[in-house]
Amino acid sequence: MLNHRKLTFIGVAFLILTFLINHYHEENHPGDGFNFAYVSGIIMLISFGASFILFTKDNLKN
Repeated sequence: MLNHRKLTFIGVAFLILTFLINHYHEENHPGDGFNFAYVSGIIMLISFGASFILFTKDNLKN
């Protein structure tokens, strides 16, 4: 499997994880402390960004 596809699947997993963490935090601890969904959200953005860069680089070669 191509690297950009792996990174896309990882990004989707972190997207779901971000949603679940944020939903839990807003339901059980609204406005209380640090929302750890930001951490998984940043990892998700990095993963999608790297996937996009690799995909674009591979397509420019062809």
